[in-house]
Amino acid sequence: MMNSTSAAFVSRSSPGDLHRISSKLRTTDRPVQDVFASVLEQVGREGFASAEPLPDSVSLLEEVKSSWDQWFSEFSFTRYTFIAGSGSPSVRENKTAEDLRTDYQQILVNAYENGGYASPESFLKKLSSEELATIQQVHHLADPIRTDSLSSEAALNLLLPPDAQVDENRDGLTAVGAAYTIRFPDSNTPTNVRMAWEATTEDMPEQDRMLHVMQLSSQILMANMHFHENGQYLGSSEPGDADWVNPQLSPDFSFKNQAIEWLEYLNRFSAQMPPEQYQRDTKFWSSFRDNLNLYGE
Repeated sequence: MMNSTSAAFVSRSSPGDLHRISSKLRTTDRPVQDVFASVLEQVGREGFASAEPLPDSVSLLEEVKSSWDQWFSEFSFTRYTFIAGSGSPSVRENKTAEDLRTDYQQILVNAYENGGYASPESFLKKLSSEELATIQQVHHLADPIRTDSLSSEAALNLLLPPDAQVDENRDGLTAVGAAYTIRFPDSNTPTNVRMAWEATTEDMPEQDRMLHVMQLSSQILMANMHFHENGQYLGSSEPGDADWVNPQLSPDFSFKNQAIEWLEYLNRFSAQMPPEQYQRDTKFWSSFRDNLNLYGE
């Protein structure tokens, strides 16, 4: 089994790369999610289900600017490099952190003022190559953005700060340009489930948090793997395929049941795993189950 509060990036050009994880979500991500949920609501789109409404008195344009600035100040030092080279294909040469902050902020303002969130595909086609390179750097995309081959969701998420991006078609993935990401919590995670997750992972080491994110996402990955009746692996559906499924859309899906299933799995195979792994995972899934009960999932 596998799982996700971070994001696993999956490029269409390398569909097997489901294990490169970039961890993000924190309670400090909430302001940018709140702001851009309001931006999307204005054009009939949905942002984070757990976002809180903004006061009527605020200027949404000013909030767009300040929430991006706040997010960038919080995460830029650990998220971005500005040294060009083979290990950082999205870096723009001779550009600084301040350049990235101001250049992307201007794109956000332009998108807000000129219909970018209503028609992201059309808006992106009007941008210069330098503006597209800025977006590529913000989202750590390995390849230049091809504006003629993007879905609506993939285009929209290029115009949202990384932690405000949405799974608009509810397939369990968050499309960003040519990449697909798996996240937890994602934009569709109910508020009570997110609260249970945050209570469970508070002060948890980042490596453990990322592990549990992958465990939570495993159900989506496994549901799209195909096996012969004799158990032989036949292949997997790819993001965007007609037969791709999201088991979390099932009416009877429950995160609490998922936690219980994990605990049963751990007890059944406890003798076959290191004691520290059993203790770590049992502690997490027991706590997550209890917090889900507490917050009413």
